[in-house]
Amino acid sequence: MSVTRNLVISGCLFLTACSDLQPPKTASIGGYELQLKTNPSPLMVGKNAAVSFLIRDGLNQPMADCKVRFRQYMPGHEMSLDNTFVSLTDQAKVGKYDAHSGEFRMGGDWVLEFDFICGVDHHTKAFDFHLEWPE
Repeated sequence: MSVTRNLVISGCLFLTACSDLQPPKTASIGGYELQLKTNPSPLMVGKNAAVSFLIRDGLNQPMADCKVRFRQYMPGHEMSLDNTFVSLTDQAKVGKYDAHSGEFRMGGDWVLEFDFICGVDHHTKAFDFHLEWPE
């Protein structure tokens, strides 16, 4: 067997083993295309997550000069930190805004709610997640 074929087979096995990885969440709002990635994916109880939020306009151009923030909360479980927003930064100026979440302390339904301003446009978009309790 060739080295290339072995690498392809190994890659396929790796992808199969990692099939629990969730694809990025996407949404459209007000002419903007949004993409949300988290690491880990899926989100895990007892962990923080790296959060990447991509914003593109209707022409698929990156929106690099937006003000972006998010909050995380569990609907129906009001806590004092529910209204704490975390600012995201676009270090490379390519429309990709990064930050870290707080710890996801329990299993159940969670929301990551993003608030962003691009020029005069102001939008809020929520993304739902369900975290499983560890076994």
